[in-house]
Amino acid sequence: MKITFIYHSSFLIECTGCYLLFDYYQGELPELDPGKPVYIMASHQHYDHFSSVVFQLVKKYPKCTFLLSDDISKQLVQDAAKELGEDLRIIWVREGSRLSLRPDQSTPEEYHGFLSDPTGETGCKDRILIQAFGSTDLGVSFLVRADDRLIFHAGDLNDWCWTNEWRSRNEAMQRDYLRILGMIKEQLNGKELDVLCIPMDPVLGVAEYQGTLEFLERIRARAVFPMHMWERYSVGGRFLLAHPEYRGIFHPISGSGYSFSLDNPDI
Repeated sequence: MKITFIYHSSFLIECTGCYLLFDYYQGELPELDPGKPVYIMASHQHYDHFSSVVFQLVKKYPKCTFLLSDDISKQLVQDAAKELGEDLRIIWVREGSRLSLRPDQSTPEEYHGFLSDPTGETGCKDRILIQAFGSTDLGVSFLVRADDRLIFHAGDLNDWCWTNEWRSRNEAMQRDYLRILGMIKEQLNGKELDVLCIPMDPVLGVAEYQGTLEFLERIRARAVFPMHMWERYSVGGRFLLAHPEYRGIFHPISGSGYSFSLDNPDI
């Protein structure tokens, strides 16, 4: 499994049988195999997480499935499909959605046994499983199971603690964030994430990585990638200086195109 940082909060994850593309709105994508399914997920409507330009990918990669948070404009999607002259495969997602997708399915199934034995009847060797959790901003966050790996893309789920906000507002934000983390932890039931993509926003000042710390104190992850950094990539280095205990699992990103192989970490 290869993880490539595209731009801002966008990551491409290359799995054995498919690609996962999160929150793409601009940036250069590597060449993909047009014969493999591409599952394109947009966590919410903000311009730095979603743009109708993403639908252009279907011209080059015909096996695109778009999983869109239901706060995104339906009219915008309809207009894009009309302009392209394509029947776009759209799946609308909201908090609590549980989906099972196979490359040959025209519609998803609802899925309950997210962590079932992959060798059993409800296994996921030939499918991806998606569960949508809430956000402390708009839209959703995504927990995905693919290649028998667990991937979490937070979207704008974060402890947005602003220095110029009322203390009561920041305390309410933190409570909401920890509530959602509790739901994720309960779903994982002791399992660790293989991949975590999480906001680490320098605009927050002293709280730039507060949400990341709160997450990792509650949920273990093998490989952690910061995002939503507005090209101020030095925040990753500051995090490791302050918290060297996360060396080895935290991967500071230096710019677009950074990639990491989960199976061959030295590559």
